[in-house]
Amino acid sequence: MAKLVFEMMISLDGYINDAQGDFDWGHIDAEVHGHANEEGRRCGLAVYGRRMYETMAFWQTYRGDTPFEAEYAEIWRQTDKIVVSKTLTEPKTPRTKLVTSLNVDAMRDLKAQTGRNIFVSGPTLAADYLDAGLVDQIGIYYVPIAVGDGTPMFQTRNKVKLARTEEVPFTNGTVFIRYDVLNGS
Repeated sequence: MAKLVFEMMISLDGYINDAQGDFDWGHIDAEVHGHANEEGRRCGLAVYGRRMYETMAFWQTYRGDTPFEAEYAEIWRQTDKIVVSKTLTEPKTPRTKLVTSLNVDAMRDLKAQTGRNIFVSGPTLAADYLDAGLVDQIGIYYVPIAVGDGTPMFQTRNKVKLARTEEVPFTNGTVFIRYDVLNGS
C-alpha cells in the first residue's frame, strides 16, 4: 500500500504563502533544491488542488536556470498527477488526470491500488485526508521567516499527533522535518 505524504514549504509561523499570495520568500538554493529533488523521486503520484496545480504547472515548460532546477522540472514532468477542481475543464500538462472530487473513500482506494507514494500538495485538499487519518507522513521545509498572515499549511478540524522521524538542516537556515502521523492509517 502506498503512503500518503503531505509535504509543503512554509514560513516559521506556518504559512505556505503571505497575505498577498506570494511565496518568493522561500529559500530554494542548490542544497535545498537537491533535497527537494530527492523527495520528488519518492513520489509516484502527485495530487493537487487547482491553485497548487496552477502554481506547479510552471515546471512543465521551465527548463531550469540551474542543474537542480532542470532536474526537478524533469522529475515533475515524469510524475503522474491528479488535479481536483470543479472549475478547470482540461489539464494544462501531460500525465495529468482532472477530477471534480477525490473524497476520502476514493483516496483510501487510491492508496490501496498505488505502489508508490502519493504526495498531496495544498492545505485545503490535505485537510480532509488528515482528518480522516489517511495521511501517513508530513514533510515540512521550515523557511526562517515570519510572514504574519497568509494561507496556513494546516486546516484540519482535528488534532494530528506526529512523531519526528527525520531532520535535515540546511546552511541557508531552512530545516526539513519529516513526521510520521501517529493517528493515520
